[in-house]
Amino acid sequence: MSHIPEPTQDQFFHRPELANALADQALDTSLGTSGGMFLAAPRRTGKSTFVRQDLVPEFERRNLNVIYVDLWIDKTVNPAIHIANAIRTELAREDGAIAKTLKKLTHMSKLTVGAWGNGLSFDLSQLNLSKDATLADALKALSTASQKKLILVIDEAQHALTTDEGINALFSLKAARDSLNTDPGRYGMQLVATGSNRDKLATLVNGREQAFYGADMVEFPTLGKDYVQWLVGRSKLNLDIELATDVFQSLGSRPEPFRKALSQTRLQLAINPGQDSNALLASLAAKGIQDSKTDFLNTVASLPPLQSALLRELAADSLTGPDVRRLGLFSAAMKARLLARLEAEMGAGHGVSVETPSVQNALDKLREENYLWRSQRGSYAVEDEQFLEWLTNEDRDLSGI
Repeated sequence: MSHIPEPTQDQFFHRPELANALADQALDTSLGTSGGMFLAAPRRTGKSTFVRQDLVPEFERRNLNVIYVDLWIDKTVNPAIHIANAIRTELAREDGAIAKTLKKLTHMSKLTVGAWGNGLSFDLSQLNLSKDATLADALKALSTASQKKLILVIDEAQHALTTDEGINALFSLKAARDSLNTDPGRYGMQLVATGSNRDKLATLVNGREQAFYGADMVEFPTLGKDYVQWLVGRSKLNLDIELATDVFQSLGSRPEPFRKALSQTRLQLAINPGQDSNALLASLAAKGIQDSKTDFLNTVASLPPLQSALLRELAADSLTGPDVRRLGLFSAAMKARLLARLEAEMGAGHGVSVETPSVQNALDKLREENYLWRSQRGSYAVEDEQFLEWLTNEDRDLSGI
């Protein structure tokens, strides 16, 4: 069980057909043991809501034991701890059955799962077991005790790559999954993971050194006209659905700014009922996105010059796509690019160092301010794809392209 709170009847827009199709795909092992399914979609496009309110319940309807963990819920906590706590909660929920099963399977009466890094051992001694067990042992016991296939759903899975312990946790999960799926008589285990940036999520499935190398990765479909119609109906506004859908798409198919524009439209119409509701919605949505963009670009412009230059160069690299080999951030070629940008913006005598210590310090500051994401192995990416769009568009405007 995932134990996600039940929503009211109409609190969420549901996509049962999509949930059914993705569940079928996640569980299909006809071409061999599944490496897992990874869903990529930009942040704030409804992915996590869908996973919690549609996909997890669909798995539960199929009588599967779902373990859900959101690595984004608190980024200050090591992702390995989030994963460990989610599994520990399910283990503790079964309590007596787990203890009996582990005694039969491993002759153990004390359970410590892990050693996923310094200080991150996974202690479950309250279950009154006697000796150390591996994560695979614990998950086997959970599956056997519940007599169900396990589905582990990791939201914002790329965040696991930010610490050594998180990386080790993924390898532990892979080992457990492989064991459950090949051990005769077991119910099996599959993984579903999501991510808000395709490049970052691709690191998990394209890198040969990664735990889930070779897993399936698909673009998660954004919300569409049916969602717009549902939300407009809730707003009780008389709007042309085709035009409203165009407005929604202009907002990057993100529900939050669209809901805000609808709310503002309703308020303005309450004050002045004679206005054209369709034109008003389009105008308010455009103003909202322009205000957000201006605020972001003004904030970037106020950053120290090297931080701003690094952020813009990383955004420029994003245009090359994930299959193109990129320059190292500490390479001579990148230093030349940074110097050229700084000179164009500040003049030849800018005096800004682009040597390795200065670049590293600037990258660390950008991470602290949530502009950048960094894997434990040293790769960097702009945190939000919306930021990428605004930065690259501004560069094009400034260069006259």
